[in-house]
Amino acid sequence: MALIKDKPLTSVATVPQTKAAGAKGTRKFLKQLAILLAAITATILIFCPNCFQNDLQQTAYNITFSFVMFVGLWQANGRLTNVLDKHVPWFDNLGKRLVISLIGTLVVSTIVAVLINAFFLAIKGIPFQQLGEKALMNNVYGPLFITFIISLAMHSRTFLLSWRDMAINVERLKKESIASQYESLKAQVNPHFLFNSLNVLTSLVEIDQKQAVKFIRKLSEVYRYVLDSRQKEIVPLLEELHFAESYIYLQKIRHGKALQVQNDLPLDANLMVVPLALQMLLENAIKHNVALEEQPLRVHLYLEDNYLVVQNNVQEKRIREESTGMGLPTINSRYVYLTGKKVLILSTEHNFIVKLPLLYFKD
Repeated sequence: MALIKDKPLTSVATVPQTKAAGAKGTRKFLKQLAILLAAITATILIFCPNCFQNDLQQTAYNITFSFVMFVGLWQANGRLTNVLDKHVPWFDNLGKRLVISLIGTLVVSTIVAVLINAFFLAIKGIPFQQLGEKALMNNVYGPLFITFIISLAMHSRTFLLSWRDMAINVERLKKESIASQYESLKAQVNPHFLFNSLNVLTSLVEIDQKQAVKFIRKLSEVYRYVLDSRQKEIVPLLEELHFAESYIYLQKIRHGKALQVQNDLPLDANLMVVPLALQMLLENAIKHNVALEEQPLRVHLYLEDNYLVVQNNVQEKRIREESTGMGLPTINSRYVYLTGKKVLILSTEHNFIVKLPLLYFKD
């Protein structure tokens, strides 16, 4: 998980890694070019062993033409695949992606083949219109057919790899969801939580029976929400806020004025959140910090730059409660899977801030 605390150190460490990755990519590209050139030369040697003896100039021209043609088709179709992977993913619409891939491959390859032929013919001083039928078959239609077959195989490979990655991600999300459910249930059924809740309830029954009834109702809402949301990947923020209010009520009955929660989150029906994420962050704030009337624990919930922010002042306990340390990593993994963005964590001397990427409801 990224800790946004020492920005200069992070930036300095990133530069060498970026340069190393770029150098590695360049070496890989040059290696592929060398293999392609060797393959073209070997093909000519096999199918035309006398070419190097009879007309070296024409042979060099043929090798250069074939090399440029295949590199051009390879690079153009590679760029096309990258663009389509970004804007038209396979699993958004399989049929649409397949049709666009095939048509795009045919159009791009035709343009590249015609331009390369026109360039090499211009070197010889021959107009493209004078390219004979046999030359047209060898120089344009042949490479197009080969490229189409290879691209079809590559698109099939890309689809299978995407399907495999999606299957792995789905399985990983299931495991993380189960882990999150277990952590949440364990936290709610924690003996300390139950013990404290029952103690509070005992006091309320003796002092204020109406408030005791409300306390029991809020406690049941907390447990019901945990059970109802455990199978869901995301829930409306409104539902999570309603649950959070019940949870905060229980904690405020126990801590009184020592716990102050300021909720500035909008009641927007389109906003979604990972279930129990707010509860985990509120629980972490209460678990790891001292809450006293003269030193209240202040928690602030608000939106900022497409992030849902949970901020609390730091008043660390000298003796920390037992914790598995799985809460924040689990939340981060689920958000990375759903949005591709990490949960941002900012820890300063006075505040601890967690930013959850916003999720929006889609019809």
